[in-house]
Amino acid sequence: MNEEINGEVRPTEAEGKVSQEAARKKLSKEEKPGTRIESKYALPASSPEILSKILKAYVIASKQGAEAVKYTDVAVVAGLHPTLVSRTNAFLSEAGFILPERRGYFRPSPESTDYAKQAPWDEESAREHIRAVIDRTWFGQTVQQQFQLQNTLTKSQLIKAFGIKATPDPSDANRLGLLLDLLVHFGYLVADEQGNYIARPTQGGPEVSISHRADEFALDGIPLVELPPVLPQSVEKTGPGPITSQININLNLTAATTDEELELLVKKVKTALKMLLDHGK
Repeated sequence: MNEEINGEVRPTEAEGKVSQEAARKKLSKEEKPGTRIESKYALPASSPEILSKILKAYVIASKQGAEAVKYTDVAVVAGLHPTLVSRTNAFLSEAGFILPERRGYFRPSPESTDYAKQAPWDEESAREHIRAVIDRTWFGQTVQQQFQLQNTLTKSQLIKAFGIKATPDPSDANRLGLLLDLLVHFGYLVADEQGNYIARPTQGGPEVSISHRADEFALDGIPLVELPPVLPQSVEKTGPGPITSQININLNLTAATTDEELELLVKKVKTALKMLLDHGK
């Protein structure tokens, strides 16, 4: 109850404490947004299943990419709340899954269009189109860099790598988890028997076979290097035995290796082998 002192109504001590606590909480809420450092990149706010559904709806609403559409049109096709579609646009656009046309209007990228057209018949193969987009994103490149350091990665290692690259705020960990789920959903990452993640094997890439002997070097599409036959040593020969050279050739090939980089590696190997042959003559 309020107290009346000299004609002035004042709150009781208990009410005053409640009022001060409410003011403190209000101030705390007002200060919180200002103390949060925003992420460098847009992060997903929905599950990969929802994002996949939105991508397919963009393709349908845009008449397979022929027209730019707004999020409300996509929401009707997807059967989702417009706000849910709207808050995913920043991530989908920044990653390249949809392309900005004019303010508030987007059209699906060619890869997203191909994915949506093929998915009803072959969902697994259709995801290859989405993986091609992921290759060019900051999170796809982060994964590639991590696999250059080690062959398997844990969930915590990947989320940590994403966090260091994208955001200094630990409260974004849930969204980074959704990002990891997206990569698994589209087959960019594959879980092994221990629950760790490995890179998806490159499909259609060159087959490389490297051995310790130079005359066994073979690269698909490149002629074999021909070496002169090795003459048998006479058993009567005295003196020091023959000197045997061993050559180790290491090629660091990843999913990000371009055809030009591969061709340069082949030229270096062939040059090294030619120098070896010329030295032995």
